[in-house]
Amino acid sequence: MDSLLKSYEQQFSIITASITAKTATLNGILTVEDRKGAIQQIAREIEETKDILEQMELEIRELDAASKNKYCTRIESYQVELSRLEKEFKSKKISNGREREELIGDDGEDYNDQNQLLINNSEKLERGRNRLEAGFQIAIETEQIGNNILTDLNQQRETIQRTRNRLRETDEELSRSRRLLNRMFGRIIQNRLVFIGLVFLALIFIIITLYIKFRKSS
Repeated sequence: MDSLLKSYEQQFSIITASITAKTATLNGILTVEDRKGAIQQIAREIEETKDILEQMELEIRELDAASKNKYCTRIESYQVELSRLEKEFKSKKISNGREREELIGDDGEDYNDQNQLLINNSEKLERGRNRLEAGFQIAIETEQIGNNILTDLNQQRETIQRTRNRLRETDEELSRSRRLLNRMFGRIIQNRLVFIGLVFLALIFIIITLYIKFRKSS
């Protein structure tokens, strides 16, 4: 994206330099035909620079906020420069009273003007179509990015769900292990109580036996 914008900036610099050079030599052209051809070339180049700026405005929509602000500032300066070139071009175009001569012309010139106007309109339509195609392509790419994001989110949701299920199973296993340990601990205590009871009974039996023997011996 950044390389494409830099390419547009280079094209803008080249074309505006061409406009500046041709506008500076406009009044030095002597023949009407040559002057008319130069005017048409300059007008086409101005339209091209406008198209470049429009393309840049479309491209920066996909940038992050910082880069977008940077390029917005540049585009504004480019628009100011283009406006200055247009004013200078119009001033040169109408100087010395030649614009009326170029607009009136003879019948052959009128036909050529109309033909050139059709060509210019066709070029504008073609550039408009290209801009629409570029916008449509951006929309398709944006939709694809959105679909990829949704796919990633679904995969993450499934991963979280599987992790949650494993945690639930682990918790159930821990609960069963805890219950088993509690039962084992209860049995150990029960066995110890039985053992203590048997020991206590054995002691009582020994004491009674010794007491009986002691009585008899007395």
